[in-house]
Amino acid sequence: METYLMPMGRSAVYLLEAFVLLVIAKWAYTSLYRRVHLKEELFDKGNAALAVSTAGYLFGVVIALGGVLAGPSAGWQADLTATALYGLMTIVMMLVASWLCEKVLLPRFDNTKEVVQDQNLGTAFVEAGVHIGNGLILLAIQQGAGPWWVGVVFWALAQAVLLILGLLYEMATPHNVHDELERDNAAVGLAFAGVLVGMANIVSIAVAGDFTGWGEGLITFGVDAAFGLVILLVIRRLSDILLAPGVSLAAQQTQEKPRIGAGLLEAFGYVGASMLVVWVF
Repeated sequence: METYLMPMGRSAVYLLEAFVLLVIAKWAYTSLYRRVHLKEELFDKGNAALAVSTAGYLFGVVIALGGVLAGPSAGWQADLTATALYGLMTIVMMLVASWLCEKVLLPRFDNTKEVVQDQNLGTAFVEAGVHIGNGLILLAIQQGAGPWWVGVVFWALAQAVLLILGLLYEMATPHNVHDELERDNAAVGLAFAGVLVGMANIVSIAVAGDFTGWGEGLITFGVDAAFGLVILLVIRRLSDILLAPGVSLAAQQTQEKPRIGAGLLEAFGYVGASMLVVWVF
């Protein structure tokens, strides 16, 4: 009996530590970064946009924590210490990514104002996509062997790729993404979130694995990132042909009353295709 109770007890402690980290992550996002009262916004004001953004952020943190929780054990105390340090580092990096989303990816308006005051669901979807994408990237980094600062460098490179993708996506769309988001277009925001998650999923291939040197690592990262950029831009066209033949998903997303289903289909195209790419490679 003791053979089963000891592993179960340790698992319970690991799980408790993960929940504590999630509480810290929620506090950091809502009280420190957003500076809002989450309970009041969600249940008194019915702010669905803040709920989407916060849930995406917490989901991203959970995905990232999977890298250390599911890895091989280094011993009871070492595991607890590593989880705590990695968890706190993950929270900081997720907040930095959120700041980059606001200042670089969507520079033409204040994300906090859009999500909190205007309850802009489109902007919230984009933020959730950034959070989930970063969770996938951090998960892949943690699963490889190498110094922690190497992981930070490749995470920063991944952020640059996501920001470049945002610019290319804006250029590839027949509409202005910023203008559509500013008019609370949830369909466009959902499609944009899909491309961010899809790209992050493909980039996770580039940052995964053991670190064997800067030369090989940077070349692999560059090739995989370039491949991801090309394949996702191709998928944009294929989504119209395969998922909605005879219909322009972009046009459906930007009608006077945007079709959120069109945004969901386009998002699925990016995320689904990225999963196939990851599984093949």
